[in-house]
Amino acid sequence: MIRNVNTDLVAGTLGLLLSLTFWSLIDPRMTHMSAVFPTAMIGIMAIASALLVIKGFSRAAERGNLFDVGSNVRVLATGLFFFGWVIAIGYLGFFVSSVLVMSLLALYLALAGRRVSPARFALWVGIVACEVAFFYLIFTRLLHVLLPEGWFF
Repeated sequence: MIRNVNTDLVAGTLGLLLSLTFWSLIDPRMTHMSAVFPTAMIGIMAIASALLVIKGFSRAAERGNLFDVGSNVRVLATGLFFFGWVIAIGYLGFFVSSVLVMSLLALYLALAGRRVSPARFALWVGIVACEVAFFYLIFTRLLHVLLPEGWFF
């Protein structure tokens, strides 16, 4: 466990590294319109990260403990859920895998602190399905981004 770290500087540096990585992965064969969304998102992320790095060198920089709160097992399990989600998208499609994995992740994390009734879990699945449907429609209808298809769509 790392203690008393300049969290602004760490987060900003990681954000800049991720921005650079994502930028290098943009396919040069993409059309101009196809590249607008990822380029804009990477640019926004890079600007926000650069601002965090600048703030990290100021007096207002936040200092704190990294990985100090919570269970390391839950952090690892959450990472595995997301890894499984990425794998499942290729087989089940974006919508089905997102609803399935995010619902199970919510249940897993909630069970760490309380009991969850089947009715409450069913409500959560409905909420997750609505959120995923919202993003699915935004990306496919408004932004014309093709998402992986599977069982239903």
